[in-house]
Amino acid sequence: MPATPSQTIANRLNALKSTGPRTEQGKARSSRNATSHGLSRLGATPPSAMADAIADRKEQWLASYRPEGPAQDWLFERLCAESVRLDSCERRLIALRAELADRAAEAWDDDRAALVAEQADALSRRPEVVQPRLLQTRHGVLWLIGRWDEVADSLRRCEGWRPDTWDLAMDLLGASKAARVGSGPWDLHPEDAGPGPGLELVRSVVEALRARLASHLDDRDARARSDAELGLGLGLDDAPPIRLLERYARDARLQISRCLDGLRRLQAEAEAARAPDQARSNPAPSPSPTPVPPPRPVRAPAPRPTAPPAAVAPGGADAFPAEAHPEPPAPRATPAAGPLSSTLRDRLSPSPSGPNRRARRAALAASRRS
Repeated sequence: MPATPSQTIANRLNALKSTGPRTEQGKARSSRNATSHGLSRLGATPPSAMADAIADRKEQWLASYRPEGPAQDWLFERLCAESVRLDSCERRLIALRAELADRAAEAWDDDRAALVAEQADALSRRPEVVQPRLLQTRHGVLWLIGRWDEVADSLRRCEGWRPDTWDLAMDLLGASKAARVGSGPWDLHPEDAGPGPGLELVRSVVEALRARLASHLDDRDARARSDAELGLGLGLDDAPPIRLLERYARDARLQISRCLDGLRRLQAEAEAARAPDQARSNPAPSPSPTPVPPPRPVRAPAPRPTAPPAAVAPGGADAFPAEAHPEPPAPRATPAAGPLSSTLRDRLSPSPSGPNRRARRAALAASRRS
C-alpha cells in the first residue's frame, strides 16, 4: 500500500531531525565512507596504513631536514605525507599494469570487441566520424563486416531494400545525413529493384574490408596484443584507472616540490637571521703577522789555489836537483825554414833545456843579495 501524503511529509520531517554520528570515532569513520584508497587528496585523517607509513617516514627524514618552528614542522609533515602518497600511487600503478597485462593474455579479443561496440553505438548519429575510427582497428573492421552480413540477410529475406536497411548501409559507408538526402536504392541500378545490386554492393565492400585486414590490421593487432601481455602496450595508458592514478601521482609530485621549496626557503631565512648574532658572539680572531724569514748568508767566493813560490837553491839555477825539473815534452817536428823563421822561433818559444822564467828571476835575486 503506498504511503499517504501525510505519511510522506512525516517521514521527511523525521529525516531532517537526523544528526548523524555524534562520537569522534563515528565522525571519523563517517568521513571515510567514500574513501577507497586515499590517493586523490590527503585529508585530515588518512587511512590507517598510510598514517603508519607517514609516521615512519617522518622519523626517518627528521635528521636530514631538521625542521625548526611551526611553519617548518608543517611543511615537513606535508612533505612526508605527499611522499607516502606518491609511493602508494606508484605501487598501485605497477600492480594495475600487471593486472591489465594478465587480462590482455586472457580476454584480449573480448575487451577489444566491447570497446568497438561502445564506439559503434554513435554510428547512427555521426557516421562520418565513427566509421573512419572503426576502420583503424582489426576488431572495428570485423564489426563492420558483421553488420554488412546483416544487410545481405535482410536483402535476401525481403527480396530488396527496406528504408532501415538502406540507412544502415549508408551508416556503414560513413555517409553523413546531409550527403544521403535524395538518394536511395535506385542509385545502384535504376531498373533493378531486386536484391541483386544490393548484394553486389555488400560483396565488394566486404572484400575491401577483408583485404584491409590482411594488409596490415591483423599484424598491427598481433603486435599490440604482444606488447599488452608484456605490460608495454601503449593501450594500457588509455585505461581510465591508469589515467586516474597518473593524475594523482603528478599532483603528489607537485605538492612535494612546493613543500620542499618552502621548507628550504624558511631554513635559508632562519640561517641568514642567525648569522649576525653568531658574528657578534664569536668575533673573528685577528690575523697573526706573517713571520719574515731571516736573510740568507752570502758566501764569499773561495780563493783560487796558487802555486807556492819555487825555492831557490844557494848555488843558483844549476843547483836544483834533477828531479825538480820535469821532463820536458818532446819537441814537435817542424819543417825546415830560413834563418828569419828560425830566429823568431828561438825567441818566442822557451828553451826546453833551460830554466823557466820564475827560476831565472829567483836566480837573479839571489845573485844580487850575494
